[in-house]
Order: sequence, then C-alpha cells, then structure tokens
Amino acid sequence: MEAALSFIISALILVGIVWLQISLSKKENKWLGLIIPLLFFLFSIMSVLGYSMYSTTTSTSVLEAIDGVIVNKETIEAQTENLSNGEILTTIIPVFIVTNIPTLVFLIIYSSFRKKKKKNLELQKMNIQDLE
Repeated sequence: MEAALSFIISALILVGIVWLQISLSKKENKWLGLIIPLLFFLFSIMSVLGYSMYSTTTSTSVLEAIDGVIVNKETIEAQTENLSNGEILTTIIPVFIVTNIPTLVFLIIYSSFRKKKKKNLELQKMNIQDLE
C-alpha cells in the first residue's frame, strides 16, 4: 500500500513539474522557461561533485560495551586507492549523462513551446500586415 501511495505521489509531482515547465515556457519572458532545466542541470553538477566525497576515504569504528557503557575503542581510517583520471571519468561521465536526462527533456519541452509561440507571433504579424 505504501509503495502505491509513493508511486502516486511521485507521479503527481512529476506531472506538476511538467505542467509548470509548459506554463513557464509559454510566458513572454523566455528566461522563465529555463528555470527548471537549470535546476536539474545544477543537480547533475552536484551529483558529479559529490562523487569525490565518497571516493577518497573510508572510516570504520569499533565499538565495545564496558560495564553497560558503549565506548569507541578504535577508529580506523584508511585512504582508498588513488584512482586514475580515466577511472574517475568512466565513473563520472555516466552519472553526469543519466542525471542530465531530465534536463534534456525539459529543454525539449521548452524549445518546442517557444517555437510554437514564435510561429504564432509571426502568423499574427502576417495577418496584421494583410489587413493593412
């Protein structure tokens, strides 16, 4: 039941974001339609930059209970292998591409509605010129 509810809520959020993107893309100000793609692009940058946080060190704590009190007996920190640039890139590039899929989808929505808006404005100008 919880999974179905989570799915429904996620679907509603997705539909709401798509609706917001469409309505922002139809506005006169062309920059408004770029807000959501920019947010998703920043998210992808953060996910790539966050990779370094998980690839440098590991830490292990050994806890022991002495007379009912938990004591941190020892902490072991180990430096992981230094990864080569090629290994880092083979990990980061797919993450960057996958996290930019929503960015591309929202840019496609933006460009399609802006083209339609531009075409309608040109038709209105032609109609006005025909009336004169």
